[in-house]
Amino acid sequence: MSLSEQLKKAHGAYYTREEVADFLTAWAIRTPHDRVLDPSAGAGVFLKAAVQQLSRRGGSGASQVLGIELLPETCKTTSRELDGDGYAARLFCRDFFETTSSDFGAVDAVVGNPPFIRYQRFAGQMRKRALERAEEAGVRISALTSSWAPFLVHAVSFLRPGGRLAMVAPAELGHAAYAQRVLQYLCDSFRTVIVLAFERRLFADLSEDTVLVLADDKGGRFESFTLHSLSGPEHLSADNGLGGGVRLDARGVSSGAVRMIEYLLPARIRQLYQEIRTHRKVRNLGALADVGIGYVTGANDFFHLSFADANLHGIPKRYLARAVRRGSDFVGLMFSDRDWESLAEKGAANLLLRIRDTEKRLPASLQRYLERGIAAGINQRYKCRTREPWYAVPHVHEADGFLTYMSGGVPRLVVNGARAVAPNTLHVIRMRPASLMSVGGLATAWQSSLTWLSCEIEGHSLGGGLLKLEPTEAERVLVPMLGEDRFDTERLDRQLRDGSLTAVLDEVDSSVARTLGLARADLRKLCEGAKMLRERRSSR
Repeated sequence: MSLSEQLKKAHGAYYTREEVADFLTAWAIRTPHDRVLDPSAGAGVFLKAAVQQLSRRGGSGASQVLGIELLPETCKTTSRELDGDGYAARLFCRDFFETTSSDFGAVDAVVGNPPFIRYQRFAGQMRKRALERAEEAGVRISALTSSWAPFLVHAVSFLRPGGRLAMVAPAELGHAAYAQRVLQYLCDSFRTVIVLAFERRLFADLSEDTVLVLADDKGGRFESFTLHSLSGPEHLSADNGLGGGVRLDARGVSSGAVRMIEYLLPARIRQLYQEIRTHRKVRNLGALADVGIGYVTGANDFFHLSFADANLHGIPKRYLARAVRRGSDFVGLMFSDRDWESLAEKGAANLLLRIRDTEKRLPASLQRYLERGIAAGINQRYKCRTREPWYAVPHVHEADGFLTYMSGGVPRLVVNGARAVAPNTLHVIRMRPASLMSVGGLATAWQSSLTWLSCEIEGHSLGGGLLKLEPTEAERVLVPMLGEDRFDTERLDRQLRDGSLTAVLDEVDSSVARTLGLARADLRKLCEGAKMLRERRSSR
């Protein structure tokens, strides 16, 4: 990767396809006199599209199209290309968060693709200033936010009354907790807000999904918040694709009570799901169990050993703990002793080197292994050098169960029958004392259409069709409270191992229907909804 590419990635610069820029500028520019701002100009795609749109309407880009770009190298290259191609637009090299509308005057339209910098790299003075700008607008955003959220909020301040915002945004807009305040701000600031979602990704090189945000008539009385789903950018048109759509519950979505993805479901399935959510026999997973990430070693290849490795280095058994590291190792309702032993027999590195921080005198063989780690620089890796001693892995818990963190199909929740521990590639499940359900009952109830649909709604899609469930998202997943005496869990476990997933689903769904007073047709609707959302993300 070249230095230029590294800088672009560090600053979240993913340049926009021309058809997307053409659509957004065509929607946002209404008169030949409109002034237009792109606050993250990048390669100038939006600047060029804005000049073209104004030209069609009889306007002039020279005095009406403004751009801001943070990176000097990009700004210089883009300015040269704009001049060379005859696009008269003014481009300024500066930090958008250090800029206010008083620097250029208010504009009629803000268009563009804000930088997408995750909170881990969105730090220092830039983050401090960005959060200050959002707070000046009355929006207090968590410090864990990515850069795009305060960017969108600050962009609104450049619009005059009646102005329009037309921008790309990550799909986090519909599921991240910190995005809820941004959605509320948009609905409070504009007459209408439209979100366009796509079945195919707009940015193939981004692991995150993206949407388009169209906010019209700043300062107007709020009328509607709608969601439209299009197959791809080739169906974008300023003349169509904006009629109809699904009207969203603005308050519900901006408060987090309803997920935006629910509105991609047919109304009959969405309404059924929303009714079931409040049933007295349905709980969120978080009410039944604590969901947390597993331990973090800082160097998995060093701290995880196979039996052969442990014997080679003479590591005493009392310093080794059984571990499971991958969701693909789960095949039934339970991760059993035999499951773990089978992995060990195949040479899997499923032993965790577990040395407690209270250990003072270590065996010579273990000391030699640690010295090998020091020679390899393991003790200087970030997670290792920040703990004392460096080799004592913290937060190692023998959980009641495990839940897959990222899943290609249905997320798996299993009983920890092997008394194993797990790293942060899996979630650890610890049942709450007052949950009224055992971990075995939870693993059984998990095999229901209701829970499968809820996983698709509460989680979020990543590149390659993966579904990611953060701990807070997992704790929102709906679980039916079923009578555990109704099931032969050993038989269900065998059926899952034999691949009879449909038979298990049918049996559990029958119990869900009886418990919740639903018709079997209702459970088929939930199953259909789960399949629809799963296929949508799997095809991306």
